[in-house]
Amino acid sequence: MSSKPKNLGLHCSIFKNLVNNNRIYVDKTHIIYDLITALDNEHFYFVSRPRRFGKSLFISTLKEIFSGNKELFNEYWIGKNSDYAWPQHPVIQLDFGGISHKTAADLTQSLYNTINEIANDHNILLPYLSLEDALKFLVKELSKTNKVVLLIDEYDKPIVNHIDNIALAEDNRKVLNSFYTAVKSLEQHWRAIFITGVSKFARTSLFSGLNNLKELTFDPIAAELFGYTHKELLTYFYSQIDTLAQRTGKTKQETLDNLKLWYDGYRFCDDMNKNPMYNPLSIVACLDNKKFANYWFDTGNPGFLIPLLRLKGANLELPSIIKVSTDSFNAFDVKDTPVVAILFQTGYLSIADYNHETELFTLDYPNREVRESFKNYLMQAFTYATPAALDIALIRMRSALAFKDFEEFCNATKSLFAGIPHNLHIARESYYHSLFHFMFDLLGMRPKSEEASSRGKADLVLETDDSVIVFEFKYDDSAQAALNQINAKKYHEKYLHKNKAVILVGINMTFKNKQLTFEWLQNA
Repeated sequence: MSSKPKNLGLHCSIFKNLVNNNRIYVDKTHIIYDLITALDNEHFYFVSRPRRFGKSLFISTLKEIFSGNKELFNEYWIGKNSDYAWPQHPVIQLDFGGISHKTAADLTQSLYNTINEIANDHNILLPYLSLEDALKFLVKELSKTNKVVLLIDEYDKPIVNHIDNIALAEDNRKVLNSFYTAVKSLEQHWRAIFITGVSKFARTSLFSGLNNLKELTFDPIAAELFGYTHKELLTYFYSQIDTLAQRTGKTKQETLDNLKLWYDGYRFCDDMNKNPMYNPLSIVACLDNKKFANYWFDTGNPGFLIPLLRLKGANLELPSIIKVSTDSFNAFDVKDTPVVAILFQTGYLSIADYNHETELFTLDYPNREVRESFKNYLMQAFTYATPAALDIALIRMRSALAFKDFEEFCNATKSLFAGIPHNLHIARESYYHSLFHFMFDLLGMRPKSEEASSRGKADLVLETDDSVIVFEFKYDDSAQAALNQINAKKYHEKYLHKNKAVILVGINMTFKNKQLTFEWLQNA
């Protein structure tokens, strides 16, 4: 093993490559040891976690352990401190992220082909055409040497990738349900089963055939299995943190505080004494790029979330406090996808608190990165804009506001909203008010909605270094009516003492003949 300082393993999820290329592996093998040697269960496990939280690396690590490759673990707890005997087990590893699932027939054939490739690797000729029979034959042949291990990553992808096409998602669910029924029938041949994914489907809808899985998603034993604790951050990345501090001109403590603000805050059980977890992808990306930024949004967003939010017609803004019961986390079915459960499972919400008396969880955004990601994601979902189009629109808006050019600002806004399909516009002032609030928030302008004054509440107020801008929105009315309301209610008078320019802007939106039109007026 190399004595050189270890390098960051950004985007590397293969354990063997981390070790052989002298990259950092945050040692989770003491937890894995407890799972695979526990005497009170059959070592059949299921766990869901958000994307880019280390699930694939976890599966890869298990593969090497069950394959008996002790030499790869000489530096780690299970190789140095445990009594693990390192028996060799045949391993069937399935990554549904790489298995085609455009149709149910496509999923069946692609999964069969993958099973056949594994059989070929072991010089086994499959005599059956049926997927389930092929699996049974392969496992029984492999188990002649030792019990078999089944490792499945992204188990839910054939379903959630088609969540906006219920019929196709349901067809794929049926294929997987039959597959897991076959897995269950082979129970005597399995040494261990580990299944990971983002979402948690109801056992009755997907795993009805495989009813002996132990659920780890909220189990305290798995609370620190994915992601990094603060202690692990200091133990494994101390030199990279020092470099980040030097590059950003901050002290080490300031740097640690920023890492916590940006990337910490995930909790996966009701034990509030367990450490909150840092997002592993974001930590490594930040240390690799040597700057604080939003890294998770580009790679951690599940592709099914935007179609789901559109399908469910979710509100643009979540309540400031979300309290839910344990049942709210329980899996959804193909035809029943509660938004809060999905936002938790995809990492946009996390457990902020748990009350043992009421048995209610309080949910919130875990950190700054996720809060910004969610707002950006919602803007894409509800304006139907591509990330590039949204970025261009936001740049135009930022520039227009800097020069107090409200005509250009409204033109940029109109072009962004123009992408919303005509049959999906919501004919309510509050809907567009929310869109404007989110846009200003994404621009980093700290908008204040429903800002109270002595005679009412202004729809939205922006305060910059040299000005205060008071907005009033109308739908299917007139910009003049909006401007008149500001003046009549004197929303702006509370800002006159600030020695800044006070600008009043009335905006009216109308949707007629499948066209969205904007009208705006301003005075100062």
